[in-house]
Amino acid sequence: MDLRQFLTALRTRWRFSVLTFLAGTIATVAIVLTMTPQYGSSVKLFVSTPTGGQAEYAASFLVTQRVASYADLAKDPSILQNVIDELDLDMTFQQLSGKISADVVTSTQTIDISVRADTPELAQEIAGEEAAQLVELVKRLEQPASGTEAAAITARVATDPSFSDKPVAPNIPLSIALGVLVSLFLAIAGALLRQLLDRTVKSRDDIERITGTPALATLPFEPNVKKNPMASDTDVSLAEAFRVLRTNLQFASLDDAVGSILVSSAVPNEGKTLVATNLALSMVQVGKSVLLIDADMRNPNVATRLGLENSVGVVSVLLGRTSLEGAIQPHSNGISFLGTGPRPPNPAELLGTHAMRQLIRDATAMFDLVIIDAPPMLPVADASILVTEVDGALLLTRYGSTTREQLRLAITRLQGVGGRLIGTVLNRTPRRSGDTYGYGYGYGYGYGTTEDTKGDRKAARALAKETKRESTGRRASR
Repeated sequence: MDLRQFLTALRTRWRFSVLTFLAGTIATVAIVLTMTPQYGSSVKLFVSTPTGGQAEYAASFLVTQRVASYADLAKDPSILQNVIDELDLDMTFQQLSGKISADVVTSTQTIDISVRADTPELAQEIAGEEAAQLVELVKRLEQPASGTEAAAITARVATDPSFSDKPVAPNIPLSIALGVLVSLFLAIAGALLRQLLDRTVKSRDDIERITGTPALATLPFEPNVKKNPMASDTDVSLAEAFRVLRTNLQFASLDDAVGSILVSSAVPNEGKTLVATNLALSMVQVGKSVLLIDADMRNPNVATRLGLENSVGVVSVLLGRTSLEGAIQPHSNGISFLGTGPRPPNPAELLGTHAMRQLIRDATAMFDLVIIDAPPMLPVADASILVTEVDGALLLTRYGSTTREQLRLAITRLQGVGGRLIGTVLNRTPRRSGDTYGYGYGYGYGYGTTEDTKGDRKAARALAKETKRESTGRRASR
């Protein structure tokens, strides 16, 4: 992972990082502040030989060798249990062992015993009793077998146990600082790990690697779009994004005329109905006559979004109950709409009939552009059937939701039936994502960049005027 990917991961996962950092910091502060203060006391034992002269000089070597053993014996279970019994402590010798440390002071014959306890008085008492028990142990071990000779090595308390009413633990500033650093590390590491494990589509680069073509547009996330499905009524940047999609579709189909487009997605809830509806509106705004067909017979919702009737539609025409012209409903924004009609028990079989193919041909002859809102590609075969009857397909992917494997499978299924992929759209892109800029629209079909945005707009306006003149001429000739 290079620096760019590292920064992208942090920017994408900034909410997770911030929440992890805050949670870790709060937990650290709570734990540190609720910890029981520990008070310390220390006492020193001096180990020596009571003899003098050459005997003392020779015995000093023995003391040097044994003093480390005496320090180790300070935590012997028998000594610790004696301390517990003498002081009537409510703890086991294992618990007491964790509160006591005994170390040899470097280059000396002194053992430093340190004790921690919940109160300064208790710490002092344990230190004093621990020193007394160790002195007795050394005396017992070093006493000659005859019992009449003096011990070669003795231990005695060099200083009285210390007393301090200031706690030695926890070190609140240091503990909080360490906790903050650990929280920061976990926040960054967690964000990177989540990014590495994330298999969803999050950029035009992901789309290009899978489909082999750049995304036609990236649509910004608009939370109010369900209440106001028409982009012009919700957000200027979203409406601008659909204008860019319209322009890029026209650029993408310069060589091959496109009279019908199927809008689908890999899986449900990717936003295909939103895109189909607003793309139709965007085309109407440049003077095109557009028919929007809801072919998602399993989950029709275009009529609800437009506030129109869905009881008469495609199924009604296919069954011969009405003509195509009689089933089409006009909308106040200029879109012509054909609903699904009654829900059939076998949508796939119905969509694959000759009558459905003829309906699409008739609709294409009547309008400049036919846009079909189809079911998703992977769950059902409906879209795979319809894609062979249109000029091309527009495939939706949802930022952070559609996985790369799902998009790859959808492309494979589309190509497997001989369908043409006009392009893809990355939907619900976060406003701060690198795939959007100022007004919330994407780079487009390889033409739009931050440097030539003005050029794109001029080209779009020129193409819109050209398209309007052509469509006006066609309608007049009819």
